[in-house]
Amino acid sequence: MFKKSKIIVGAALLAVSVLSFTLPQQAEAINLGSIAGKAVGAAKEQQEINKALNYYDNEGRHELFEALKQEDGVNSDYNANAMLGRIMQRMTPAIAKSDATINSKPYNYFVNNQEFFNAYCALGHNMSVNIGAFWFLDYNEDKLAAVIAHELVHGQKEHPIKGAKKKMSVDFVMKTVGSEIGGANGLAAQVVAVHAKNTGVTKPNEWDAGYNVGAPAAVWQAVIESSSDSSKKDVLSDILNPSTHPKDSDRRNNYSKKLTEYSNGKVTVDANSGEVKINGKTFMTPAAAGNMSGMQRSYFVAGNLAAIYHAGQNTQNAYAEGGTVKIAGKGIITPVAGDISAGELVTILNNIK
Repeated sequence: MFKKSKIIVGAALLAVSVLSFTLPQQAEAINLGSIAGKAVGAAKEQQEINKALNYYDNEGRHELFEALKQEDGVNSDYNANAMLGRIMQRMTPAIAKSDATINSKPYNYFVNNQEFFNAYCALGHNMSVNIGAFWFLDYNEDKLAAVIAHELVHGQKEHPIKGAKKKMSVDFVMKTVGSEIGGANGLAAQVVAVHAKNTGVTKPNEWDAGYNVGAPAAVWQAVIESSSDSSKKDVLSDILNPSTHPKDSDRRNNYSKKLTEYSNGKVTVDANSGEVKINGKTFMTPAAAGNMSGMQRSYFVAGNLAAIYHAGQNTQNAYAEGGTVKIAGKGIITPVAGDISAGELVTILNNIK
């Protein structure tokens, strides 16, 4: 229904989004005055800016949330909103097991109208996912959960507010004052704008929510495949900066490594062939299916296996049920054309163990 060519893949994975909204009255109270070249004055204004940032990270967070909605637009796609709601309902209690602060400062979240692949966590536990992320990931809930979990990591570790305050050095304020930023409210607005949205996709820190642990690697595999699309190459070359960001393949490989660690070192994926191995022995190399490449499916299959080995359920025999290979009632793979049959995969699995 949607054309992938409309999606600027990776744009906000690595680039900072700038908000154009006017901040509420709290920020307008900042008075820069005439402090050009005066360190004492700059330090004072730095304190005022930090005060404004604290406001939007706490009691003013709902004001910022409304501004974000106005800036990016609120998308009414039923499936996207329902999926985001489900993911948040599963992720929140999972995170609360190790960090109960999520309950005292619950996330505001919405699906926005931006058509490129991105999600962000802003100051004040305000989070949003672009409708383009749902399109690019074909509404795959495991993949979306990996993206959203990353944003929750940002929020729980207070990266938005810490990043903003770190940037607000006295030297920065001194260099900024008198520039084209536009005075007191302009400076505060730019600070919030630049640091309001954290971007990027990494692994989820809370796999207790039950999503596939191979999804983060699969997400980056999808980005790699899209980046090789000649129709997007020029756009991506203007956005991606290899001197300051890891290569997409490095990110994917990192999350593949984490998957292996989660499996207690038992499950691996060959980054070149997509071959899934258990204890160093070949299990299978998945074929492409639907909108998912064989490589992406490899990480999903490996993720399912990793969950089995992590839980110590690998001692149970594999079996086929309804065309799906299972262990301990959990699906490993439903073979498609080009895959080894379910019966053969069951035999391979049981022999490997």
